[in-house]
Amino acid sequence: MRVTDTAIKYRTSAVVLTLLITFGGAFSYVKLPKESSPSIEIPYIVITTLYAGASPSDIENLITQPIEREIKGLSGIDNIKSTSTEGVSSIVVEFTPDVSMDDANQKVRDKVDLAKPDLPQDAEEPIVSEIDISEFPVMVINLAADYPLARLKEVAEDLEDELESIPSVLEVDLVGGLEREVQVDVDLAKLQGYGLTFDDITKVIGQENTNIPGGKVDVDRLNYLIRVDGQFDEPRQVADVVVKTLGGQPVYIRDLADVRFGFKERASYARLRILRMEDEDGKLEEVNQQGYLQVISLNVKKRAGENILETSAAVRETLDKFAFPTGTRVLVTGDQSKEVKDLVKDLENNIISGLLFVVAVLLFFLGVRNSFLVGVAIPFSMCLTFLIFFAMGQTLNFIILFSLIIALGMLVDNAIVIVENIYRFLEEGHDHWEAARLATGEVGGAVVASTATTVAAFIPMLFWPGIIGEFMGYLPMTLIVTLSASLFVALIINPVVTGYFARVEGRHDHMSMKKPAKVIVTVATAVSFIVVLVENQTTALVLAGSVILIYPAHIYMMKPIADTFVEKGLPAIVAWYRGFLQWMLQRDYSVRWAMARNATGITGFAGGLGLAVIGGVVAAASSKEAAAVILLPAAVMVAVGLLGIVLHTFELLLVGGWKAMRLGLVFGAVTASVLGIMYLSPRPVEGQTILEMLVLPAVVVAFGLLGGLLRLTGRTLILTDNRAKLMNAVMGGLLSILAMFVLAPTGVEFFPDTDPNQIKVEVKARLGTNLEASNGTANEFQQRLDALLAEDPNTTVNMENILVGVGVGGDQAFGGGSSHPETSVITMNLVEYNDRNEPSRTTLEKIRDRLKGVPGVDITITKDQNGPPTGPPVNIEVSGPRFEQIVAISSELKAMLKGWADSGEIPGLVDVRDNLDTGRPELAVRIDRVRAAQFGLNTQQIATNVRTAINGTKASTYRDGKDEYDITVRLRKADRDSLEAVKNLTIVHEGAQVPLVAVADFDVTSGLGSVTRKDAQRVVTVSGGAATGYNKEAILQQVQLKLKDYVSKLPAGYKLEYTGENKDQEESFSFLTTALFVGSALILMIMIAQFNSVTSPFIIMIAVALSLIGVLLGLLLTRTAFSLFTFIGIISLAGIVVNNAIVLIDYTMQLRDRGLAKTEAIVEAGATRLRPVLLTALTTVLGLIPLTFGINIDFVGLLTNLDPDFHIGSPSTQFWGPMGTAIISGLTFATFLTLVIVPVMYSLMDSVTVRVKDVFAHGPAPTHGDKG
Repeated sequence: MRVTDTAIKYRTSAVVLTLLITFGGAFSYVKLPKESSPSIEIPYIVITTLYAGASPSDIENLITQPIEREIKGLSGIDNIKSTSTEGVSSIVVEFTPDVSMDDANQKVRDKVDLAKPDLPQDAEEPIVSEIDISEFPVMVINLAADYPLARLKEVAEDLEDELESIPSVLEVDLVGGLEREVQVDVDLAKLQGYGLTFDDITKVIGQENTNIPGGKVDVDRLNYLIRVDGQFDEPRQVADVVVKTLGGQPVYIRDLADVRFGFKERASYARLRILRMEDEDGKLEEVNQQGYLQVISLNVKKRAGENILETSAAVRETLDKFAFPTGTRVLVTGDQSKEVKDLVKDLENNIISGLLFVVAVLLFFLGVRNSFLVGVAIPFSMCLTFLIFFAMGQTLNFIILFSLIIALGMLVDNAIVIVENIYRFLEEGHDHWEAARLATGEVGGAVVASTATTVAAFIPMLFWPGIIGEFMGYLPMTLIVTLSASLFVALIINPVVTGYFARVEGRHDHMSMKKPAKVIVTVATAVSFIVVLVENQTTALVLAGSVILIYPAHIYMMKPIADTFVEKGLPAIVAWYRGFLQWMLQRDYSVRWAMARNATGITGFAGGLGLAVIGGVVAAASSKEAAAVILLPAAVMVAVGLLGIVLHTFELLLVGGWKAMRLGLVFGAVTASVLGIMYLSPRPVEGQTILEMLVLPAVVVAFGLLGGLLRLTGRTLILTDNRAKLMNAVMGGLLSILAMFVLAPTGVEFFPDTDPNQIKVEVKARLGTNLEASNGTANEFQQRLDALLAEDPNTTVNMENILVGVGVGGDQAFGGGSSHPETSVITMNLVEYNDRNEPSRTTLEKIRDRLKGVPGVDITITKDQNGPPTGPPVNIEVSGPRFEQIVAISSELKAMLKGWADSGEIPGLVDVRDNLDTGRPELAVRIDRVRAAQFGLNTQQIATNVRTAINGTKASTYRDGKDEYDITVRLRKADRDSLEAVKNLTIVHEGAQVPLVAVADFDVTSGLGSVTRKDAQRVVTVSGGAATGYNKEAILQQVQLKLKDYVSKLPAGYKLEYTGENKDQEESFSFLTTALFVGSALILMIMIAQFNSVTSPFIIMIAVALSLIGVLLGLLLTRTAFSLFTFIGIISLAGIVVNNAIVLIDYTMQLRDRGLAKTEAIVEAGATRLRPVLLTALTTVLGLIPLTFGINIDFVGLLTNLDPDFHIGSPSTQFWGPMGTAIISGLTFATFLTLVIVPVMYSLMDSVTVRVKDVFAHGPAPTHGDKG
């Protein structure tokens, strides 16, 4: 190839390029920002408007609806959802994926500006923002002290300023403590006595508390700046402000009100119990503090795209340098950088473990030197990938790391083909560089085509829409970049490296490393060792010891074993396979009715299915009667085909005899072992399922035994066509596996259920519950948790700390938003995965069981999740024309779901709730406009006076250095602490005192706690969760089944819509189905272009389709649910499986072109390509084994302090394991298909093609011979 020729011609430049890629890739890897989840652009714009004290209905009417009216006309909107709660309007505008979020943001801002004149004047400015899930709290800093809480709040605010000065920190949210303000508490009687109003006080405070520049004055040679300084220097100056002069006497604020520098009414509580803390070495040590510390929490959020590890380090450095007063305790919780470190380390260790497995396989199959020449493709490809990612501005997240693990085994595929071919040319006597050039040119086209087919499978996934697509799009992107990098390495770097280092036994190696090069390598090694020794003596000693141990182990153990395998073991395997291929291709058509018997099996079955499809089309297009004419013979053909398949399967087992019996025993032992392990796992398999799974191997053993016994009696079994027997037997096995999958289904889930690192309990009391009552309820839950910890040591060991927040909402726990006095959130941070005594999912269920049954509250238990944000498994939206009817339907729906959950009628259904907050106690002040007008008052004047009296009004700001405090005017507590006090309010207007009761009526009612709207229509959502160990999809299906009759009886115009996780799952599975077909079509077109034929690509695609049975078998054996990652694994298989089949068929066609007969060519191609087929499959499978089965060794710990920390299982294994299982089982099965079914199908298809041609050209075809 021209690119290879150029690389060899300028090989010195190629070596320099290789070094640049290596160093650049290593630098890029270190500098790439690291985070757990990818930074994705969510197509949501959020509009938040605060209007303190307003009811949800008022928020809806005064704020939400005016803004909705303006924005609903924007193009590109998918839907608009809004929530109106007390004092807060939140509108979420979701755009379609093709809309630019910068343009959308600006358009929404413009529309909000148009709506501002229609909003209340005293409402705060609407805030328009985008959602970025990467801007999350990276840690929570909790401050406790033995000095007053007010002083601690000042310390926390100073720390907040220091933290926000860190460039990578976006903002810091401070929660808890007491917030100071200058309080002007007005005595209503005195205010009325002087005939003054609230407005008089607020205006005069604002007018007096000001600094105004007075200009400049030139006096002599100096220029004086005139400044009118009226700002308050201390709070007590507010009391000395003159409000009015009456009768020549000044009326001071102190005559009307009490002025003090006090604290705002407490909006929340925060407290912390510590069970474990990190020591100086970063290891957890037991503290088990019994009480709860009152704390102030600072939520630290990082900027999007910043390195979370560097951000965390900068925050901790700031904490170390900050001058905390004596008696301050600093406690860091929820440090996400620890999770990211563990995740990155876990996946890095999996990559290294997989790499070692791959190198070990290469060593056994290729020998030491060849394995080195092939293995260099892995680090070079990885380095080039990191370099590209750095240039693209990507972050290093767990999806990219896992994608690298998938690609690990595939990176050497191209290199294997290139290096092996170069060695063949070397053995033929070519010069090193000539061999590298000719060999790469010969197979370069096939290598490019092979990579193209693999890449083609992933290209459609780049167009995955929505948030899930944004999240998962990193996987195909990484694989495409990595595989393309491996192609670059195979065509440019591998030929040059092989040209330099390749050596053929028994031949003088004039290309051996020259003395100067040896000196350079020796010096470089020595310098590297000295650098490592200075940095870490333990690492240097481990490396030196490893070299000392590995070298003799290699010389005296590994090399002899590898050589023995290459020289004896591998040839024996090839010889056995050659004989097996010859047996498979045997046929004898001298037996009467042989052709008919062969046709009754798979042909009849396939033909019947094809007719059934045609019948279905006819039924849809015309009538059922016309379709019946086609469907009836189709059913007969399917039945006859199944009978033929069964007979051929049993016949093959009988012919196999003792071999079939041994195969059945091995299959049964493997199945029993896997199921036994699963039986002891946290998700045990039922005994009945184990028996069902063992039926298939038992049948194989039974018929093999019978065949063996028949052989002992001298009975001769009929031989017609082993190809047909084998194909029908394989089809029988596939149908058996499908039947087993139907009998013992593993279930379907969207994302795998993983062990949480954090558990949250949201406790919600009746609307209107005040903060102190909620605090009492939270204390009761604390006591229940404390009792559980005292009784259960496993739960205690799993728990690191417990953070309790009272008066915060579940969606914004410990950060921002309005106060929710009826809500508490208890956050339990758990110890690391390897330090737990039991699965944290078990701990979660213990907590759920202990906390249930508290009257008067609803609790929802959630856990942190990997993957993109999704809704609950059961999420039902009720909509219709009348809100009262919606409320009635949703209440019935909630009652039914709660009843099924509590009674166990739907096992696993938990946390049933709705978003309809009703029962909020309200005192409705209804203005009589006629009576008000008689006093010269209007509704706004009355409402403003009531609002100032009860809620208070910010009159101005008191500044103390850099700190600012509100000056709030309102009635003193004694005049506003009851409903009667509100009714007795008096409004002063033009000197006249007007009692509120004179112009208004009062009603005590129950209002809504929140109003939810979707696309400008009110909607109520009823949701439910799934308990640990229960399949979410199964729970939803049971709910849908039970609600089927109820839905059919709903009044006209009302509907139930299943959204949440179910909707996301349906959309994702639908897209992946399309992606699978599109990817397969791309692969097919590439192969047709490569082979210039339709038959061979058709055979390969059948093998790809049949590999799905291997996936199902893997799911059955491991009892793994079919999830999103399983589907992605299937798509990955489509690109991986074709490569080996292409290699096999391509070489078969080459041999036939050289004059070999068909059967001879098939046998020779299979024997010759057996090693690369096995090698490429093994490298891919073994590269995935560490992650799939959770084999984890801490290589950094091993090198630095001799602590390998070996363990089995990890959170990443739980998350990615289903995809690894799909690829491993599917590829293992596909390898069998490639080596067994593809040659047989090729022979059969060729026979059919030849016979058809002969029939049309010369009449009936011969009944025997190689042509058949």
